Amino acid sequence: MSPFTFSAYTTGILTFGIGVFVLLNKRNVSVSKAFFRYSSDISLWAILTATHSIATSKDVSNFCAKIMHIPVPLIPILFFHFVLIFLKLERIKSLRITLLIGYVFAFMIGITAISTNLIVAGVEPKLGYRYFMNGGPLYFIVIAFFVLYASAGLTILLKKWLSSKGLEKLQLLYLFVGSLVGYSFGAGNFLPVYNITVFPYPYGSFGITLYVFVMAFAIARYRFLDIEVIIRKTLVFAGLLAFVFGMFSFGALVSQELLVRYFGLRWELGLGVSIFLIGLGYEPMRAFLIKVTDKHLFQKKYDYQKFLKDATKGMAQIESLHHLLGLVTHFITMRMRVRGAAILTRDLQEESFRLSHLRGYPAEFGKAFCLSAQNDLIRYLKQEKEGVDIARVKEYIQEGVQKKPQKGQAAFRYNLLKIKQQMEELRAACCIPSFLGKELRNILVLGEKKSGNFYTSEDLNVLFTIAQESAIAIENARLYDEALHRSQELQRINEEVQRANQELRNTQAQLIHEQKMATLGRLAASVGHEVNNPLTILSMNVSRAILRYKKTPEMKVVEILDIFQKMEQNIGRIKAVVNTLTGLLKKSEKGKFEPLSLKLILEETLPLVQFQTYLENTMGTEVEFDIPSNLPLIKGDLERLQEVFLNLFINAYHALAGRRNPKIVVKAHLLEEDSRMVGIEFVDNGNGMPEEIQKKIFTYGFTTKGPGRGSGMGLYICKYIIELHGGEIKVKSQQGQGTTFTLTLPAFEETNPIGIPAGGTLSA
Repeated sequence: MSPFTFSAYTTGILTFGIGVFVLLNKRNVSVSKAFFRYSSDISLWAILTATHSIATSKDVSNFCAKIMHIPVPLIPILFFHFVLIFLKLERIKSLRITLLIGYVFAFMIGITAISTNLIVAGVEPKLGYRYFMNGGPLYFIVIAFFVLYASAGLTILLKKWLSSKGLEKLQLLYLFVGSLVGYSFGAGNFLPVYNITVFPYPYGSFGITLYVFVMAFAIARYRFLDIEVIIRKTLVFAGLLAFVFGMFSFGALVSQELLVRYFGLRWELGLGVSIFLIGLGYEPMRAFLIKVTDKHLFQKKYDYQKFLKDATKGMAQIESLHHLLGLVTHFITMRMRVRGAAILTRDLQEESFRLSHLRGYPAEFGKAFCLSAQNDLIRYLKQEKEGVDIARVKEYIQEGVQKKPQKGQAAFRYNLLKIKQQMEELRAACCIPSFLGKELRNILVLGEKKSGNFYTSEDLNVLFTIAQESAIAIENARLYDEALHRSQELQRINEEVQRANQELRNTQAQLIHEQKMATLGRLAASVGHEVNNPLTILSMNVSRAILRYKKTPEMKVVEILDIFQKMEQNIGRIKAVVNTLTGLLKKSEKGKFEPLSLKLILEETLPLVQFQTYLENTMGTEVEFDIPSNLPLIKGDLERLQEVFLNLFINAYHALAGRRNPKIVVKAHLLEEDSRMVGIEFVDNGNGMPEEIQKKIFTYGFTTKGPGRGSGMGLYICKYIIELHGGEIKVKSQQGQGTTFTLTLPAFEETNPIGIPAGGTLSA
């Protein structure tokens, strides 16, 4: 078998094998299938090429030569298609059109090759082969088409490689180099058609075999196509299989050479020796192979979600900063298997970062490190808000990339050489920032992995998440340690505060007592005024009744019924005043409509207003009440009416802000047009309001006050409460001349004991 035939068969077997292997990995079905189709097509071409070159029949050789030009034009098309899927570019319209044109053209080439002699003109003895094909007049189109689409796929890979970084960059590098070698060597198979034999002929197909080995290395070392677990198990299985066969062979050899020849023992004992050796060494060999593959090809796989959950579990409950930092560094070094870890913590007073905790470093290592906030490494982490690994920095330096800050950040360029130097001084393979809000507070520094692998993008993302999760916990622990450090000082201050608080409570108690006496004085004056009038009238009616009785002892009760009615009315008024007073002093029954003293409610509401507006310095406002003494009682819900009056008072106070001689006048009178209703006016000489605002003030959510002061609910609720009482509320205002709120409430209709309205007569 010639080198040409052997290399073709080898290529066919290996390319199909790696295609099947990738297809078994189901992590990315579309990419796996595309790679399998591409590899299978190369394998089919290689097998047909080898068969064509060794065929003993001219017809068989000619048939294989024609048939193999079905997969030949598909090789660059399937490669182009695989590249688009692998790089996630298959949805770009122009590339999809290019791909479709390629498939159509490849189909036409295949049909032409089978049905005509325009591509394969026939076969004849040449180049030392029994039969070898000759190119037809259109064979150059096959070569041009092949080169065009193969070059297009390689160009796309090259552009993507130039813009990528990290693990992806290495994967693309191996895919590009392996494909370039494969196509460069494989293209040499076109020339013998024209009787041209230059290197790499007849070894060109071995270049495609080399491509297979490059892909296998990329899979094993850099997880190309996301394959890791299958290849590891395959390598371990292959190693164990080799060990078993080796031990069996060794046992058989020992039994043949020693036991049988020199001791005359049976060969079955040799089999027993082989089994014993296999059983003795199987488990140690398995552990050794796992360790070797794990060290040289893989970092031990871990579940990132479980890793995050375990890392953050219970973190917030740890109060000691030293304990927390120790836990974080210990956990990461053990779970990610890194040689060392440290944490740089920001010194809030000096605006610098110091190594606050070390693991896997010499104890004296961290004493000399103090990085200023303007350090290039610190500035990079603060601006980019992402982790940085030294392998990526070295790539930027080697490629001459000028890493600039992101859009909207300060216009400066990072000094990558200084960043690299600083990371080397820290013995850091990667650095992860930890932010509290927008402020950089901590930096997680990690050394090299024990496996020797670099940090992947997935590693950096997980570490960044852990760093952010730990930021609040670290800050809480720092504050806790601060609290412990100052506990004695705080205890002393607390004792002084307690003494001051006791003096303050004594002063407050005295002020409360004085305020209470002042309130009682106001209440006494109001109650006295409200009670004295009906009490005087009641006394006069009693005197009249006694006088008439003395003059006419034989008169009947009905003859002085009107006197008793007036007495009953005044007793009811006194009772209403007392009820109003008790309602103000204790929580009244909400929703209960009862006779109330308007003047008493207003005078008791005013101190509440002055208390709520105390900080706004409204104590200089003059408040005047114009409430006639003969005004009827009103009928209503005490709590809700007090809420209305309180809101109107507060609005009036706010409207008077900044005015000279601020004044509020509250008037009340019985309506002339309806003696059953009492009219109340709240008048202020404040700033007033324009007409467009007057139309909206009773609208839900509308307010003219600043943020945090007005909710837009006050006047809306006031309108609702007044209308609930059967009254109405209106506003009249003019800018610069003040505002008047007018509202009406029902008067309480007084009745005599037997149900006759005041002023009525007895029926016969």
